[in-house]
Amino acid sequence: MPWNSRNVGTTWAIDEDGIDQVGCVHTSQGLEFDYTGIIVGKDLQFNSKTNKYFTPWDEYKDFKGKQGLNQKPDELNKLVRNIYRILLTRGMKGCYVYFMDKETERYFRSRIE
Repeated sequence: MPWNSRNVGTTWAIDEDGIDQVGCVHTSQGLEFDYTGIIVGKDLQFNSKTNKYFTPWDEYKDFKGKQGLNQKPDELNKLVRNIYRILLTRGMKGCYVYFMDKETERYFRSRIE
């Protein structure tokens, strides 16, 4: 699916032509949907041995967003966790979530059971 397609632009979520679009945090923030689908990438992982989240530098793809955080892994992880918090709270009736990292998925499942 197109990601924030230039054909529709930032109004993808309310434009009839945007029905098959995928949005990022920048174009979803402040909007509410009946349902959302979130793909949690490998930029948010959970280590069950340390009981902490972490963000591998190479897995977070927003180069401008991570600028200056190369030597600040805790700040990068805080940024990524906040992005997912925003995305996970956009669905008013429900949210479907897919995890790329299965250890993170297991942790999430254990917290909601």
